[in-house]
Amino acid sequence: MTSDASIGLQFNNSRHTTPIAETPAGPVIGTIDEATGVRRFLGIPYALPPVGDLRWLPPQPLPPRQTPLRALAYGMPAAQNPSALIEVRGPNGEPPESEDCLYLNIYAPPVAGDKKLPVMLWLHGGSFYMGSGCQDIYNGGFLAASGRAIVVTCNYRLGALGFLRLCDITDIPSSGNEGLLDQIAALKWVSANIAAFGGDRDNITLFGESAGAMSIAALMAVPRCNGLFHRAIVQSGNPAAIHSRDRANHLAQAFVEFLDKFNDSGSLREASTRSLLQAQQAVLSDQRMERNWGQLPFKPVYDGELLIAEPLKALKSGTAQLSLMLGSNLDEWNLFSAINPQSFTLDNRQIRERLEWLLPRNLLDPLLDHYYRVAQSLNGNPWPEWSRTWNLLLTDMVFTLPGLRLLEAHGGSGFHYHFAQPLAAHPLLGACHAVELGYVFGTHGAPSLQSLYGGEINAHLLSNSIREAWLNFAECGDPGGGWRTFSERHSRRFGEHPAGRPFDTTELAALWQHIPDELLTGYL
Repeated sequence: MTSDASIGLQFNNSRHTTPIAETPAGPVIGTIDEATGVRRFLGIPYALPPVGDLRWLPPQPLPPRQTPLRALAYGMPAAQNPSALIEVRGPNGEPPESEDCLYLNIYAPPVAGDKKLPVMLWLHGGSFYMGSGCQDIYNGGFLAASGRAIVVTCNYRLGALGFLRLCDITDIPSSGNEGLLDQIAALKWVSANIAAFGGDRDNITLFGESAGAMSIAALMAVPRCNGLFHRAIVQSGNPAAIHSRDRANHLAQAFVEFLDKFNDSGSLREASTRSLLQAQQAVLSDQRMERNWGQLPFKPVYDGELLIAEPLKALKSGTAQLSLMLGSNLDEWNLFSAINPQSFTLDNRQIRERLEWLLPRNLLDPLLDHYYRVAQSLNGNPWPEWSRTWNLLLTDMVFTLPGLRLLEAHGGSGFHYHFAQPLAAHPLLGACHAVELGYVFGTHGAPSLQSLYGGEINAHLLSNSIREAWLNFAECGDPGGGWRTFSERHSRRFGEHPAGRPFDTTELAALWQHIPDELLTGYL
């Protein structure tokens, strides 16, 4: 068998030389970014297209290629409806309505040395029904330009095509975990082939945000993933965003009923992609959604086969042996409130009506009193006081507390951060959900993102400090910079919030100590 050095990239120091990776899956031809020298291999298929008879099946392996693959452009994103939050297009600007979506992208440093580099595999967010690994904000070139890591992004099936359990109520075999199985297939492809790009298959870090972070938490509880990845960075992800089989089946029944209104073929197997997306949107618009299926109706399922334990229990039992870094943003829920007009006129009564079905009054009252006092103390906050109260409470209930409890389950040996840098051009958003992404990837200055970022003071210094920590962690499991573990109740702050809000993990844990895990997760 050839050594890692001999199967590496064929190139020299000239930025005009075409990079070719001789992988076990076949030769792959890439391009070189003229500005940074980063070698890019885009649109690499990691499984057969999940179309036709393969639509509802786990991802199927690709046979090795004999002819070179020209990996010069992104592959198609997963099929999805347009969104006010995320704009996703195909490589030629086309709407994302193709089911042929199982592609990944590799960003390799300009110069390959003898040392194998850590690998960072990104799982994108988007509530499990939107998004793509090809979005501008996820350009892995800035991280790879450090020369310290290989960065990989990928697409996986979303919505009904990736997270709808039909096998119990129809003859369709989908388990509801096809999207997770896609992620595992991408991991396996990377493990088998990354040495040819200069990467170390024995040092793979999964990092992801929102649904991507929730996916990582779920993968921690999947026995077949043991050894496939070694570190995890969980950004703003609730580890319990997983359906029971009963709840998943209830969702599937509603989906099938909605599909009957849009499906011209009369057959679930033959339904067009467009009709599936229409039924998916009907589910997301249903007034019953929140209480019946949560804010995330499409998500992984405890099927007893792939997912056999909750992430918290898997960590407590020692099933998941890995290094963990985790955190969230100070104003997570501002994003979701900003796109919902009703959020601006909330009052005490309305907040209670929205939460009393989930939290008994004796538990809810102290929380509301606390967050209302905090809301009143925030000078210069553009939100009305009760709307502010809602944002503060939901931020901690959905993101902050579940993350802290995941670290507790890990034994406290992981690392915690909180991101506090608000968007200067968008006061209502503050340090909201997903705002850290541009700093993690170094894309905050990209022209296509100028409408989001702009006006932040010393943004490049903040991005540099975050990227340094993420790269340190990928290299050795320690983010460096004197960052102490969570066992010491230490949390590292990134960015400055104008309200100067403190963040005390001990105080927060004590405030929510009477709320059991199952109530924390009910909203999702």
